[in-house]
Amino acid sequence: MKQIYPNRFKDKVMIITGSARGIGTATALRAAQEGARLVLADRLEKEGGQVLDQLKALGGEAVFLHLDLSAEENATRLVQAAVHTYGHLDISINNAGVMGNPSPLHELSREQMDYTMANNFYSVFYCCRQELREFMKQGNGGVIVNNASIAGLTGLPGNPAYVASKHAVNGLTKNLALDYAKYGIRINSVNPAATTTPMVAEAFEYVKARRDAAVKAGMDPAKAQSMAGQKHTSMLEREATAEEQAASILFLASPDASHMTGATVQTDGGWTSF
Repeated sequence: MKQIYPNRFKDKVMIITGSARGIGTATALRAAQEGARLVLADRLEKEGGQVLDQLKALGGEAVFLHLDLSAEENATRLVQAAVHTYGHLDISINNAGVMGNPSPLHELSREQMDYTMANNFYSVFYCCRQELREFMKQGNGGVIVNNASIAGLTGLPGNPAYVASKHAVNGLTKNLALDYAKYGIRINSVNPAATTTPMVAEAFEYVKARRDAAVKAGMDPAKAQSMAGQKHTSMLEREATAEEQAASILFLASPDASHMTGATVQTDGGWTSF
């Protein structure tokens, strides 16, 4: 269990996208215990409602919006809801994303690429644009933390769509940090390796099914191309927990990271260092 810092985000209004499970849920639960007033968004309506109930049981202040952030108008609705509910916006955690269906490029359809880019890159682009407009209007600075991936720092065999989308998130993060530092706005990203979340579990099941199908067809299972390639563990030789990723995200969102912007932080147990 990570140390809770009561009142670290007292009276701070924080958006968290992809809040219905995994890293988003862990971040919301901890942020609420540290005083944040939360605006949560996810397209998983039932699970999002359950997280909202958990937060309220902890005494947290939160609202949940059932939104698909791959649509630009929903990013606008999200920021408007934060301002309408709490009067302003201080911090945004753009966490929502998908793994998609890992496929090598020669098997990848335009529709698969579009789906992955819409949910991993354009959702971040739309949210950042609306969040930045609000921060500039307020004139008090602001903080954005984008959730990218080790796939935004390196390649993952067999998953070019995911890799391209996460490199785009990191490129956007760095450029926005340059453009908006003069307004007192800090923008960083976290880049997790395997983390114990439903999305990662689903991705591993997909890869296992591909490998099993290859064996059944009398093919070399290596040709199914796992996302890890020849690497199977990080230096720490275990998956991260969602709570560990939340700790890194909230550090970047906090005043303790006041001199950090444009950073693509490797929250990967050393994965990209070897």
